[in-house]
Parts: sequence; structure tokens; C-alpha cells
Amino acid sequence: RRPGNAMVVTVFSLLAVLASAQEKEFSFKTYLLGEWNVERFTVSMTTSEMVPVSTGKYVFNADTETTNIVGYWSPDEVEDEDGLQAKIPVLVEFDSSNTGNFKTGEDEDVLFSFYFQHFNGPWISHGEWNGQTSAFYQFNIVANDKFTITVYPNPVQEDAEVTIYSASRVKSGREKTFFEKYGSTMMMVGGFMLFQQLKGDGGRAAAAQGGGAPTVEERGPRSS
Repeated sequence: RRPGNAMVVTVFSLLAVLASAQEKEFSFKTYLLGEWNVERFTVSMTTSEMVPVSTGKYVFNADTETTNIVGYWSPDEVEDEDGLQAKIPVLVEFDSSNTGNFKTGEDEDVLFSFYFQHFNGPWISHGEWNGQTSAFYQFNIVANDKFTITVYPNPVQEDAEVTIYSASRVKSGREKTFFEKYGSTMMMVGGFMLFQQLKGDGGRAAAAQGGGAPTVEERGPRSS
């Protein structure tokens, strides 16, 4: 096997390993931890107009006694009986790192059950949304620091409104994983190496086929 072919195989293998590792490494339990600023919008099905409705924040912490996550939802516009910003309890129960139930309130009512899957795109979960009215939801992991939840009424009427929750992570000192730190850089370097190798192979092939114009050394000294 030529060295050039070996380099191509190595680069493709590296990219495949990185992509596979990033996919297998995802854990909703780990992803959710921390503080998130949330904006809620409504979108008209007839006009597609997006209207901001409210803001707030989610805070999620690991439960020291179980494998679950505890925290609260704090809407900016709601105060408790003492005049302080309300904190609605949240419990996220896990059957596995990517499946479980999202519960809210003192009674721990299930707002939605989740099962995150990945099909050559973002990690998503979808199912029934147990809000004030019957609805379906789609939870979309947009990036390490951003997710959206889209809530669709059930059934969907022509004049219905869709609700979108857009969340952004509040930056913290959480230690990034190896692939969060270096994965994109390694993939870019691997792609550059592949490009350089293919470019070199193409140039050598062209030279072998055409020969090109003779060099000064090939022409030899000129006669006067």
C-alpha cells in the first residue's frame, strides 16, 4: 500500500472515531446540570409571527442521595407570598442517562417523559406535554450551551399557537471533556491533512501523465 493511501485511511479513521466518541459520550443527565436562562415565545400558525412572552431561569443540581437531578424553575414575572421571586421545584428522574421523567411542582407532576435519540443530527426527544392543555413537545439539543423546547397543541388547528422555550446556559467553571476541548480542532487538522495529501497525490499523478515542460537541468546548457 502506498504511503498516501495509508494517510487517507488514517485521517478517515480519526474522523470516524471522533464522531463516534462524541455521539456515544452524550448524557442528558450531565448536559442538564447548571443554570439556564430561558425565554418563552409564541408563534402564530397563520402569520408565523414570533412574540416574546416571558423569561426566567432553570437551575439543576445533582441529588446527593439519588441518581436524579433536583432544582427549580424561577419565572421572572412571578413572586411568592413573601414578595420574592418564585422558585417552583423541579425533579428530573432518570431511568438511564438519556431517559426518564421531568416533574414539576410540589406534587411532582410529570410535565413530560423523555427519551433522547440521535439520527445523524441533533439529539432530540419528543412526546406528550402534560401542560394546562393537551400538547406534544420536541426537545432539541442545539449545542452544548443551548436547547429549545417546542410545544405543539393537540390537535393542531390552523389558527393555533406554538410555544417555544429557548434556553441558554449560564457560563460556569464546569470542566470540559477532552472532545469538547479539542474535538473540533482535531477534526479540522485531520481534514487539512487529508486535503494536503489528496492535493499532493493529484500533482504527482499529473506530472507522471503529462511530463510537462522540461526543466533547465533537462534541457542542458544552451549553445552559443
